Amino acid sequence: MNAKNDVLTGQKILIGLFSFLLVATLVIVAGVEMKKSRAEEPEIEITAESQQCISCHEQKGIAPNLVDQWKMSKHAEQGIGCLECHSAQKDDWDAFTCPESDVLVARHPTPKDCAECHEQQVEEFAESKHAHQFWVMKNADRSIFEMPIATRNGCEQCHNIGIIWPDKSVGECDVCHTKHSFSKAVARQPETCGECHMGPDHPHIEIYLESKHGNIFKAKGKNWDMSYSTTDNEKIPIEVPVCTTCHMDGNETQPMTHNVSARLAWESQAPWSYRTVWNEEKLGSWEKKRERMEAICKSCHAPDFVEMYLLTADLVNLQYNEIRRFFVKWTKRLAEDGVIDPIQADGKFYSDPVLNGWDEEPEELTYYAWHHEGRRFRNGAEMMGADFTQWHGIWEIQEDMMELMKFAAEAGYKEAQEWVESNDPTKFVPYALYDVPGNAWGINTRANLTPYLYQKFPNYWEEVRKNVKAAFERGLLSEKQWLFWEKRYQNKEYYLGTKFNTDDVFDFYKKRNDIDLEAMRKQVVEFEPPGRLFYMPSGKKFTGWKFNRSRTNGKH
Repeated sequence: MNAKNDVLTGQKILIGLFSFLLVATLVIVAGVEMKKSRAEEPEIEITAESQQCISCHEQKGIAPNLVDQWKMSKHAEQGIGCLECHSAQKDDWDAFTCPESDVLVARHPTPKDCAECHEQQVEEFAESKHAHQFWVMKNADRSIFEMPIATRNGCEQCHNIGIIWPDKSVGECDVCHTKHSFSKAVARQPETCGECHMGPDHPHIEIYLESKHGNIFKAKGKNWDMSYSTTDNEKIPIEVPVCTTCHMDGNETQPMTHNVSARLAWESQAPWSYRTVWNEEKLGSWEKKRERMEAICKSCHAPDFVEMYLLTADLVNLQYNEIRRFFVKWTKRLAEDGVIDPIQADGKFYSDPVLNGWDEEPEELTYYAWHHEGRRFRNGAEMMGADFTQWHGIWEIQEDMMELMKFAAEAGYKEAQEWVESNDPTKFVPYALYDVPGNAWGINTRANLTPYLYQKFPNYWEEVRKNVKAAFERGLLSEKQWLFWEKRYQNKEYYLGTKFNTDDVFDFYKKRNDIDLEAMRKQVVEFEPPGRLFYMPSGKKFTGWKFNRSRTNGKH
C-alpha cells in the first residue's frame, strides 16, 4: 500500500513539474511575442503640432486608417510627421486652416514638397515620360469623342501621374508610393503598375502575367521581401523581374532611377514606332538606353539570348511601321477623294491621332490598328507576351486591314476590288517585310518548312535582308544588331533548323495525329443525328441530316 502511495506521489510531483514548465514556456513565448510586437511598432517622436494632428484624427475618427498607415511607415520611424509634408504658407494655392485648430495646412503635398528630402528622385521623375503624361490630355479623342465627365475618373485618373500642379511641380508620387505608408513594397508590386498599364490599348500587366517572369512571380512572389534597396549597385535580390526591376531598379552595373525613360529604346506606343530622342542630351542616344536595359536583362539571361530577343522585338516594331504605312495610304486616299470626311468644327481639325476622325469605318479601323492592336503587337513582343503579339496583336491588325480593303472595294476602287476577289494568300502582306532567322528559344527543325511565303518566293530572305540593311543604314538598328542579324542570315539554314533531318520523329507523331483525325472523322464528321431540324430555310425539305438543295432565283 505504501509503495502504491509512493508511486502516486511521484506521479503528482512529475505532473506538477511538467505543468510548471509548460506555464513557464507559455510566459516566455508570450514575452517574446510582445517584445516582437513592440519591435514591429516603431517608436515615434514628432513635433507637438504634428502630434496634435494625429490625436485629433484619432479622437474624431477622421480617416484614422491613414494615421495607422503612417505609423508603420519609414517617415514615422524617422520622426517625419504631418506638417513636414503638409506645411503651408498663407498665400499657397492649397492652404487652409484645419477646422479643429489654428494650424495652417496644405491640402495637397506635391513633388515640390517631396523634393525637400528626395531631390534626386523628383528630378529623375520630372525628366521621364511619366511626367509627360499631361500632354495626352489635349488629344482629340478626349476633346471630341468622349464627354468630359467620362474622363474624370477615366483617363485623368491614370494620366494624373504627369499632373502639372499650380506650384509648377510635375507628377504625383503617391500614384505608386501609396499615401501615408509610402511603401516601396507596394510600389514594386506589378499590380500597382497595372492600375494604369492594363486594358485593350496597353495591357502590360496582362502581358507580364502571361510571361514566364509573371508566372514565377505568381508562384513565389508572395514570399519575397519587396522593400529592398538597389541604390548601391547591388545584386537584384528577387528571382525574376517585376516591372520596376527592368525600368527603375539597379543592379551590379546600373544605378537605380525614377526616370522610366532611361532604358527605353523605342517609342512603341505612338502611331509610328521610332527610336526615342527623349532627353537625349542627358540620357544619351537610343543605343545608350538599350545598353542600360540589356545590362539589367543580363543579370539573369545569357548575352546571345538577350540580343536575339530584343532584336526580334525591334524588327516587330519596324514591321508594324510598314503595316501602319498601308493604313495611312488608304485612309489618306479615301479622304482626298472625298469618300470619307475629316471631323471639323468652326474650321478646326480635331483628329490628329487618327488622321481623319472616328465617325467612319476606315478611320475607326486605322485608329484601332494603331491604338489597340498595334500597341499590343509591339508591346507583347517586347515583354514576352506571345498571345498579345499574335492573337490580340498581328491577327487583329490583319482583320482591320481586311475590313479596310472591303470598304475601299465597296467604294469602287478597282485595286481594292481585285484585292478582295483575289484568292492568293500573299495578298495579306501588301507591305515590306522584316524577319530574322530563327528565334531566341532554340532550333525548331519543323517551324520553317511550312510557311507559304518561303515556298512562293525563293528569294524571300534576300528581300528581307534589303529591308533590314536599309533600317540599319537609317539608324533604326545599331551596327551591333546588323552584324548579329547578318551572322544569322549567313548561317540561316542552321538557325532555321532546315539543315537538320528529323523526318523520322515527325513521321512518328504524324502517325499518331492521323489516328486522332480518324477518330474525329468516325465519331463526329460522319455522325448524322436522326432528329429533324427545328428550322428549315424556305424551299428546303428535310431529308435527314442533309436537306435537298432546291434552287431559288438561280442561287443555292
